[in-house]
Amino acid sequence: MTNNAFCPKCGKRGIIGKMCSECTEQDFELEFKDKSILICIECGQVKVRSAWNRFKTIDEGILSAFKVNVRNPLNLNLKIKTCYDELKNKPGAKQDIDMEVSTEGQEFIIPTKLEFTYCGNCRKSGTQYFEGTLQLRDVTPELIDFVRDDISAREGVHINKESGKGCNIDMRISSARYLRALGSKLVKKYNGELKSTSKLFSWNKQTSREIHRVNLLFRLRNYKIGDIVETNGMNVKVTTVGRRVTGIDMETGKKVFVE
Repeated sequence: MTNNAFCPKCGKRGIIGKMCSECTEQDFELEFKDKSILICIECGQVKVRSAWNRFKTIDEGILSAFKVNVRNPLNLNLKIKTCYDELKNKPGAKQDIDMEVSTEGQEFIIPTKLEFTYCGNCRKSGTQYFEGTLQLRDVTPELIDFVRDDISAREGVHINKESGKGCNIDMRISSARYLRALGSKLVKKYNGELKSTSKLFSWNKQTSREIHRVNLLFRLRNYKIGDIVETNGMNVKVTTVGRRVTGIDMETGKKVFVE
């Protein structure tokens, strides 16, 4: 059935509510600034302001991105619902949807556009881009599997290149921040030593910050707590392991560093 309702203020036909959306916005001093919403087709995140965020549902993300762009000086109680057909969800696709808004007894439609793209992290997947290298030396297959599983479980983080074989593996990883956290996790979980270096390789024009490429070397130790090792001419019983290894000098009984 054709909707013959018209706006008494401007005469526009086919409206929902008492007035069209444009006239309602003017009367209520509402302003919907940016009506374009970005969605990542890979991980499903939605861009809210300048940051990508994950939501329980796409609708929740669309509503969040829409609401932050609403100027509402009268602090009206706005009830907003999404209205659209099946999402296109293809890279580069754009889709027109309706946002149904109701307030103060008025109902009106705000046309909005969805744009399907890749977030910054997903865009790096499958490319040669990397922010750090993890060098595993003298490690076990169990430790290598732990690293691979941990990276697979972390959204937006990828191994973009892997080389080496056996117990010596190099992995180029897309996130330096994650790589540092992984290094700390390896030190806590396994008995090994961690060495870290970084080198400036780029500049983020948007944030005006330097971007450093991190190199992390993790090597398993061939001893554990309770073992007696020789270091600097002393026989030392290992008591703690971590970033630094400490023990007791068997001759003097004093606490010393093994490394």
